[in-house]
Amino acid sequence: MKAQLSKEFEMNDLGVAKQILGMNINKNKFDCSLILSQEKYIGKVLEKFNMPDVKIVSTPVGVHFNLIK
Repeated sequence: MKAQLSKEFEMNDLGVAKQILGMNINKNKFDCSLILSQEKYIGKVLEKFNMPDVKIVSTPVGVHFNLIK
């Protein structure tokens, strides 16, 4: 796919994506899962609004979501 796209568009292959739209991307090679995190972005927002010491809570995806490959 990269080869086809590079024929049509001027582009550079920067390798595997590690970040997109302010989200960090981590791939688990063992179970082929992806972990998306906005921790750095949220930290910058909290710092901007002078709230660096707020309480951290997790926000897992609801069990009713059925994510498939």
